[in-house]
Amino acid sequence: MDEYFNNTSQSCGLVPIVEPEVSQDGDHDLEECQRITEKVLATVYKALNDHHVYLEGTLLKPSMVTAGKNSTKKYSVEQVARATVVTLRRTVPTAVPGIMFLSV
Repeated sequence: MDEYFNNTSQSCGLVPIVEPEVSQDGDHDLEECQRITEKVLATVYKALNDHHVYLEGTLLKPSMVTAGKNSTKKYSVEQVARATVVTLRRTVPTAVPGIMFLSV
């Protein structure tokens, strides 16, 4: 995460899109992905706050919380959606005005 870039882009009137990446490679289950994603998002937002990035002027572009590509356990769309929403509610500050997902 480049907090300097976010501050610089905001000072130029641009909206930084925060796009943390959590790898889907591996055989981890949904709960492990949720735990790691929560840790990543908490770390990202702490760093942005520590560098005085204006969160109200940013957008978040996260990935869905899903099991690893090689996981033997399969999850329903509802389970993935629930894990994703819970993760975002736990970690994304209310000051962030928008969350966008990549369409498929």
